[in-house]
Amino acid sequence: MEPAEPSVFEFGPFRVDARRRLLEKDGRPVTLPGKAFEILLALLRHSGELVPKETLMREVWPDVAVEENNLTVNVSGLRKALGETVAKPQLIITVPGRGYRFAGEARTSSGTAEPLMAPPPAPGRAARRAPRLAAAVVILAVAAALVAVWMRMKTAEAGRTIAVLPFRVLNESAENEYMGMGSTGALITRLSNLSGITVRPLSTTVRLAEKDPVDSGRAIGADTVLTGTIQVIADRVRITAQMQRVRDRASVWAESFDEPAGNVLALEDSISARVAASVLRSLSAAQQSALRKRSTRSSEAYGDYLRARYYAIRYTEEGFRKALDYLQRAIDSDAGYALAYSGMADAYYDASNLLLPPEEAMPRAKAAAQRAVTLDPALAEAHVSLGLVASKFEWDWATAEKEFQTALALDPNSAAAHQWYGLYRAQLGDTARAVAELRRAQELDPLSSDISSYLAEALYLARRYDEALQQERKTLEFDPGFTPGHVQTCWILAAQGRIDEAVGECRNADEAGSSPWTALALARANALAGNHAAAQRTVDELRQNATQHFVSGYDLAMVYAALGKVDEAFAALDEAWRHRAEWMSYLKVDPQADRLHGDARFQELLRRMGL
Repeated sequence: MEPAEPSVFEFGPFRVDARRRLLEKDGRPVTLPGKAFEILLALLRHSGELVPKETLMREVWPDVAVEENNLTVNVSGLRKALGETVAKPQLIITVPGRGYRFAGEARTSSGTAEPLMAPPPAPGRAARRAPRLAAAVVILAVAAALVAVWMRMKTAEAGRTIAVLPFRVLNESAENEYMGMGSTGALITRLSNLSGITVRPLSTTVRLAEKDPVDSGRAIGADTVLTGTIQVIADRVRITAQMQRVRDRASVWAESFDEPAGNVLALEDSISARVAASVLRSLSAAQQSALRKRSTRSSEAYGDYLRARYYAIRYTEEGFRKALDYLQRAIDSDAGYALAYSGMADAYYDASNLLLPPEEAMPRAKAAAQRAVTLDPALAEAHVSLGLVASKFEWDWATAEKEFQTALALDPNSAAAHQWYGLYRAQLGDTARAVAELRRAQELDPLSSDISSYLAEALYLARRYDEALQQERKTLEFDPGFTPGHVQTCWILAAQGRIDEAVGECRNADEAGSSPWTALALARANALAGNHAAAQRTVDELRQNATQHFVSGYDLAMVYAALGKVDEAFAALDEAWRHRAEWMSYLKVDPQADRLHGDARFQELLRRMGL
């Protein structure tokens, strides 16, 4: 008889329960994406041994053809969860070109962990879908209850800033893993629609999932924090939520919802009315309208929208593909779903230069955003998307200004609106305004790696290199695997003349998340260091494989400029102009292009772009 395969692994302060799919540190659950968990299990089962990349990809994605970048991204997420960095790994060791090895001392046992709930019989497709829809409804009821409590507090509380920490799914599985993050994001969106309340974005609160809630709230300037758990069984969903006051840790509100699936939209109405009826008279007409407003009347559309949000924030090729697929399903279920169209616009923008060339992705983003604005003119997110398309693709500066200003008027507390408006001002050369807008975005979303790094970018474009480097170091301090942070640090160091350090930083970027962008950043650094052969080899390899990945002509041009090949640089910039490569919009201010400024062709490009 074969011995039972270990189901519990312990190493240092960590404990992994394979049956419950649970990672704990010092007895507290640690959030870990599904695929990262499978990678950890595979490495633990071969502890001390090299596990080839091909083996990991085959075991973790048995029925799907995926690219190596999916593995790299999930290993990076695993390292973050274990608290280690690429530069100083202690547990997950990379064997360059071959695979990974678990280097810790793991103890094993068969484990006797009891399930949180008795597992029900395997339901049919419709039954499996019902708990997901009920969870979406109950989370909206939590929103209504939260608003009610908040309005009761208004006479006693001066602060109106809340942090909604990611709700934890107690019995997470492939069927329901999206619920915690997707529902939390939807709850944040719903609360953000209420004037007079500032809600910290998901990009900030997601980093605080496993930390002390009150300490987390204090760290990001919140007056109250909301935490919760989700538990799914058969056709019922139980959500337990608690709101705490940061200043004294007092529990302001706590309630459990245990609801059947059934007619979920009618259920939403009844729960919202029950918990908010006593305080609706305290709300303004606009706040009442925002609380009652439904983004969709289709439960299936709403469930698919939650799944799309869950996959989109992964920022991987696979994540964007799935997000776009679920958003299309949501729209198919409800053609009037403005939020789904707005989400699709964002997903297409994020996927440009990664999944799709800009000339294919950006018109689709614009069409989706225009449809969202037609359906809901007050949707700030859709106006931000239109501003992005106008500034980064169409180079229609007047329209970009109008759309960003509209978004800021609709939602002055939108971190995204301040972020993208700031970068638009940088494109025009107004770097002082750019830095101010990015600082405001960071106040609203203090733990966003994107915003922190974009602030460093604005400082870099302003030629304030010391400040830029200091800001980017802060980004990488709390997010060591953030690839754009390493790339931009490479650029800043190169601008300071610290070429050897720049090469090392670009190598870190390429290891953290290899792509044509990181490869060309390293090639440029090599060219500046005098290693022209390595730089040219990278360019040649990428050009040969251009049918497999989008390769930006702009990034190629910056490598050619560093190599002193001016004609080739302008040929690549012409290619970038034709394809509307994203960074062409920064041509006027990008220090990487300084070597080309004296050529008449440079001024002609700026003229053609309206710059």
